[in-house]
Amino acid sequence: MKSQQPRKKASCFLVSSEGRDFFLLMPVIYYLETFENYDVSFEFVWDAHQMRKNPPDLVLFPNTRGNHFYYEIAKYCNESGILIYSHDSEGNFSTEIDYDYWAFNLAKKSLCPVNYTWNERVKKFLMDKYDLPNEEFVVTGAPGFDKYQYMPQREKVEVLKKYGLDHYKTVVGYAGWAFGKLENKEIGDVLSNIDQPGEAGMKWMAEQRDKVEKILKTLIEANPDILFVLKKHPRENFESDLRDSRNEMNRLKDYDNVFYLKDEEDIQDLIQISDLWMAFESSSIIEAWLLGKPTMMTTPDGNFKRATLYKGSINAKSPEEAMLGLEALKRNEIEYFNSPEVVAKRSEIISSSIGFADGFNHLRVVKSFMPLLENHKKAKQKPKLNWRYMRLYFLLHWGKPFFVKSIFQRLPKFKKVVWIFENHKLEGVKKNKPVVTKHLDKFYADRGLNTKIKSGEIWKEL
Repeated sequence: MKSQQPRKKASCFLVSSEGRDFFLLMPVIYYLETFENYDVSFEFVWDAHQMRKNPPDLVLFPNTRGNHFYYEIAKYCNESGILIYSHDSEGNFSTEIDYDYWAFNLAKKSLCPVNYTWNERVKKFLMDKYDLPNEEFVVTGAPGFDKYQYMPQREKVEVLKKYGLDHYKTVVGYAGWAFGKLENKEIGDVLSNIDQPGEAGMKWMAEQRDKVEKILKTLIEANPDILFVLKKHPRENFESDLRDSRNEMNRLKDYDNVFYLKDEEDIQDLIQISDLWMAFESSSIIEAWLLGKPTMMTTPDGNFKRATLYKGSINAKSPEEAMLGLEALKRNEIEYFNSPEVVAKRSEIISSSIGFADGFNHLRVVKSFMPLLENHKKAKQKPKLNWRYMRLYFLLHWGKPFFVKSIFQRLPKFKKVVWIFENHKLEGVKKNKPVVTKHLDKFYADRGLNTKIKSGEIWKEL
């Protein structure tokens, strides 16, 4: 299967080991390493200077618009003649508002030769708003959701036992929203994206935060025998911001039956161990559906631009309604959630949100990207020296011996770099890669994909 030719080199840049971006890229990386003779290394964003020392044939990013490092390094690759691949970490946004799609991408254009979108709705929105030609787009679905087809489910007791919580028989999970951004610089983007701008929007958002907190508090106090797993949104604070900004959950973390997490566990595993999955507004609701979990939206005021996820969930606008929903779950009487109309609506929402739920979204990506990879000619010259990347590289590697977290996080000028020294090894990614590779091996074997790829049959099927 693998060529005897010298293996080509690819670099994948990440800001952290957080699971969302890893799972978005990992199945594409698996294909490159298994079928296209690539070795792919994961690199921290402060290590961009290493590309000058050893230029890769290809560089991969989860996106080039959601983080300034991704955009800047991708731009550097373009200028250096290095081919890049990127997809979209958050590709199911509302298209009913004047959404700022490009965000940190100051060039306001795709740095990957093609724009990949999760669904046709987003593709049409981008074509209409930015007058982009149809041929620049490929709808592939969301590759990050393929994991629900190839990763096995973890047992509830396995996860809870690590934290001494395995005596709980029932678990209710909650995915945090962006309420903590009320206390940081990104609040303007949040308000714009939900069409609740200005001071009035901030007031509305604070009111919603307090109402959701009351819903959660009511459920927690009334059900001491149930474990409530509350998961902070991974992008609620910048990586350099060590605060746990007030949100709808963290004032409840001291209850005995509350387990409040930041990034200790992947959200996929938390959904798997939950008997009910809740959210104010979160694409993790779709993930719960893919795992067959009932969902409840705790949205007191739905008068904002939002996805249609609530149409496939139990909806609770008040503590009383949330209690009714939870009591129905405890009695195993959630007829509404399982009604044919709501099941059909969920299927429709999945299609219009993540495109496909068959585990083959990454192969749809490969189908469109491989001709670009085959036709690209590697630059003969090394990338030009970028003084900023060289400075970051040496600050990182010279600074490692002096890093002491307990000291750095107390010093104003140093606490902003704690995330760098804690994340630069990408230990979670390197630990998870062989595990995920093993499960992808089985997924491919069980579905006969190795033979279909070799014969070309899979591309006709897709």
